Amino acid sequence: PIRSLIESGFSSKERSDVRLYYGARNLKRMAYQDKFKEWESSGVKIVPVLSQPDGNWSGETGYVQAAFSRAKKIFNPQGTGVVLCGQKQMAEVCYCFCLEFSAF
Repeated sequence: PIRSLIESGFSSKERSDVRLYYGARNLKRMAYQDKFKEWESSGVKIVPVLSQPDGNWSGETGYVQAAFSRAKKIFNPQGTGVVLCGQKQMAEVCYCFCLEFSAF
């Protein structure tokens, strides 16, 4: 569903900050890597998050919800939209994090 959303355009060029936190066990299990440059050229910043990376990985590690929480980059909660796709626990944690920011 996320790939379809990105590739449909969804006005990403009109938005100032569109990020995809994309989690996988390791790079061998991360689909669509060949699309990342194309997606980034359309205005989507890709943030790969690996839960079991090899020794050469220097990007985000752990789980998506932890990486999303660490970023703490929701500058305008009232103007922020979130699309969640994945495991229930990840979605619930990210949803609660967004609710915290919208309370301020």
